[in-house]
Amino acid sequence: MKNNTAVTQKEYLLNNKTTLLSTTDKDSHITYANSAFIDASGFNETQLMGKPHNIIRHPDMPSAAFADMWHTILQGDSWTGLVKNRRQNGDHYWVRANVTPVWQNEKLTGYISVRTVPSRDEVSHSEQLYQKINNNGIKGFRLFKGIIIRRGALSWLSMFKWLSVSQRVNYALAITSLAALLFIFLPVPPAIQGGQHHRVIFAPGYLP
Repeated sequence: MKNNTAVTQKEYLLNNKTTLLSTTDKDSHITYANSAFIDASGFNETQLMGKPHNIIRHPDMPSAAFADMWHTILQGDSWTGLVKNRRQNGDHYWVRANVTPVWQNEKLTGYISVRTVPSRDEVSHSEQLYQKINNNGIKGFRLFKGIIIRRGALSWLSMFKWLSVSQRVNYALAITSLAALLFIFLPVPPAIQGGQHHRVIFAPGYLP
């Protein structure tokens, strides 16, 4: 994995409305980049086209994050996480990256990555978290699709400890909406209609 070591630790702030877009072939070589991506990277289009996407990798990013990303997208799923990228001059910028596999005629042809600007709260939280990961300061946890979760039975519950405030709100709203839909559309089991009591069994990792 490419390790771009010349860094300044000076942040390049993106406009909040900026959307960075890039596509790669299945070997992760850049095939397209929009103007916002090019401007943020500090490279010109000629320098980017055909190059491995890790040309913008920042050495502060944990290798575990990219291992998690590749494990996720090679399974055909999308991966979302906060990423610290390196500019050509060594400065850095933060993005919320969503990477999705692209399929044509049932064959993987490449990947598309859409990046938006995270909140300062998310950046601060992720910066501290990644530093701990790099220093082996987090034991008993692992990354799963861009989220850090506890290993073992309580893994799904533990992930909320590591989410930013805005991320917690979004997850809570999604779970509440899903529960409401299930309550509305799923039929009531006959046994419950008849007044019988049943023990509710939660799958490992899920708590009431």
